[in-house]
Amino acid sequence: MTYKISYTFIVGLICILGSLYTSFFFHLNDIIKVADSFAYFQMSHFLQSLSIEWFWNGWFGFLYSLPIAAVNYVIHSEVLAARIVNIILLNISALLLWKVSRKILSQNWSYIVLILFFIHPTLLHFRIHILSENIYIPLFLSLFLSVIIFIENIHSYKKSVSQTILIACLIWLMYLTRAEAFIYIGSIGIIALSLMIKWSIDIKKFLSLGVVFFITFFLFISPYLFFLHSLTWEWWLTNKWASNLRQAELRGQEQMDDSWFERAVAELTSDNKHLIAGFAGWMPYSKPSIEWSLKNFILKDPTWFIDRILWNQKKLYTTNFSELFLGKSPQLYHSNDTRFSHLGFLVIVLIPIFIFLHGLRELYKKQKKYFGILLSFFIPACLFFTLFFTLNRYFLIFIPFLILIFCYGASQRNSFKYTSILSWVSMICYISLLLLSTFVYYNTESPKDSYYELKKEAGVWLFQNIENPQELKIMERFPIVTYYSDSKIRYITPYTSNIEDIYEYGLHNDIDILIADSMDFQTYRPELSYILSKTPDNFKLLKEFTNSKEQKVILYKLKK
Repeated sequence: MTYKISYTFIVGLICILGSLYTSFFFHLNDIIKVADSFAYFQMSHFLQSLSIEWFWNGWFGFLYSLPIAAVNYVIHSEVLAARIVNIILLNISALLLWKVSRKILSQNWSYIVLILFFIHPTLLHFRIHILSENIYIPLFLSLFLSVIIFIENIHSYKKSVSQTILIACLIWLMYLTRAEAFIYIGSIGIIALSLMIKWSIDIKKFLSLGVVFFITFFLFISPYLFFLHSLTWEWWLTNKWASNLRQAELRGQEQMDDSWFERAVAELTSDNKHLIAGFAGWMPYSKPSIEWSLKNFILKDPTWFIDRILWNQKKLYTTNFSELFLGKSPQLYHSNDTRFSHLGFLVIVLIPIFIFLHGLRELYKKQKKYFGILLSFFIPACLFFTLFFTLNRYFLIFIPFLILIFCYGASQRNSFKYTSILSWVSMICYISLLLLSTFVYYNTESPKDSYYELKKEAGVWLFQNIENPQELKIMERFPIVTYYSDSKIRYITPYTSNIEDIYEYGLHNDIDILIADSMDFQTYRPELSYILSKTPDNFKLLKEFTNSKEQKVILYKLKK
């Protein structure tokens, strides 16, 4: 009993300190800066009144908004509600990771896994923002743990059935968070097939479990499928296909948030009244005007398609996984003002990578079951996402396992001479890199505040000076002014070089105000940046906001 109390106390203490550490960085998001956060707050707003009025485009999963709505119903502060939810989900993730790590690591090494999990800077970024990864990670850890329990009870049919139902429900919940989670059905298939081969278990038993899985999954998912069908009049698991294929076609392979991405998400149809790919952030869903299919995407130019996959695979294993494992600390290697010599810094980076690769090898040799489960989840993600484009957030759910593999490698002290010293050196190097990465992240985020404060000021001014601001239709690329005006409707500013196109689009959709701001029009729509100093035709200057850094936010009212 003493043993249980002691480890429970230490895990609880790590969770409390980790939560306080995360809370210290919340001020970096005192002003909502991420566009997707608007969507989750809007769904939360309507969920409180049990309404799906503005779920009209079906783009964002709503599960993350449910706990925010529940907490906000009590405390009446949606930002604080979201932070409370994030901290709760963070601690649930930590406890699940503890359970997983104890399957292959000692108690002391499991403590280290938790500490690294709490201080990891890439995860930190998503914890302080209102983003669905906060609930997606604990769901994924729950799924992984459930698969382990399923395998441990494989010879008990009754337990296998109940665990199969649980696994189906977890994938369903992940799907309601992020639609692409359906790819992990393939992971379950890989695991089931490997179990049949390894243990020669009766195929009838596995077929019956497969039937239970699919009936459970589609039974729960069917209401949402009918909802999507009511929007699109097509039967699909997601309505993102058209936009994702268009993004994959136009997006730069190295630069993810470039002008081509802007075009992909906000390009106009030929009549200038709708957005081509149906992606509209928070406006009612518009069926894409151009038909894209995966078949045409592949066969249109097979050489280009293969080259794209190979490029994305290379990017995944070099750039993406480097950032997921080490954070932004490698940026210091290229910095002119770094205090480290290039050779010295390279050694600090390479030691944790070496220990991670060693851990991967040892996991394969000594823990084939866990290695196989992890590989079964990674393969569908690796294949699916590299068809289109690779972003860190698509692989964020694997960071806890990268930490786990690193600690497993450091714990294998019988593989090398002087491994005890090497383990501690690698741990010091890795923690130093994570903290340096946090330093880079902190100093990157802080200077942005002045610009976002200006946008918040514009939004608050609208809230205070416009009648019925919740019904205000605002056209804005990043909906910060929209959020602080209390508007519940979002329209993306179209990607175009002609201001008349924007006016025509705005007139057709009965939009009230266009937001012209420095970041959007100087960075992403430079050909229209003149409207930051000159009022265009068919628009009326409503209010202009500037700051000491010569940044601007201008509210233009559409003449109707």
